Amino acid sequence: MENMKKTKNLLLALTTGALVITTATACTSDDTTASPTESASSTPPSAPTPLPTPTSTPMSAVTPGEEFDQDEANLWAAGVTSSIDPASILAGHSGHLGSESAEKFTFTDTQLEAGTYSYSFACRGEGEILFTIENAGAAVTTIEGPCTGELQSGSFTLTEVTTDFVAVSTEEPIDYLVRVTAARPS
Repeated sequence: MENMKKTKNLLLALTTGALVITTATACTSDDTTASPTESASSTPPSAPTPLPTPTSTPMSAVTPGEEFDQDEANLWAAGVTSSIDPASILAGHSGHLGSESAEKFTFTDTQLEAGTYSYSFACRGEGEILFTIENAGAAVTTIEGPCTGELQSGSFTLTEVTTDFVAVSTEEPIDYLVRVTAARPS
């Protein structure tokens, strides 16, 4: 009888131990499916809370308090560059910068070969810009100051392929553009 009592206690201890291990495993499992012992009325796990997304929209460089209007900016760019023959443009970019969007933008061109080129650049808005054309790890042209909306031109020389056009806005939103053509005679 003593052996039967020991066997019964051992069986009870093993069963209890198995139940504890099973319960501990269920509590730490990543499985989110309901176990057969849960009632049908249990609350489903809550969905993860989505991360907040930025809600600020780009603001106009020319109309304070208004949102940036891409169509209007495209019309401005077309008007400012109307004196440049579209067929002569080898590279170019237009953009909008501001604290509510990107304050810096880099456009990388891999088509311009080593040589001398002309650029046309303009920016508008109440802010200031730092615009740089970089080649071989060095600035070959830099324009810095307030945006006037007027087209500025100049020339630059590249020593190798891959040119970065870097625009950085300081302070207020601005619109900018750059067009590159073959070198114009001096």
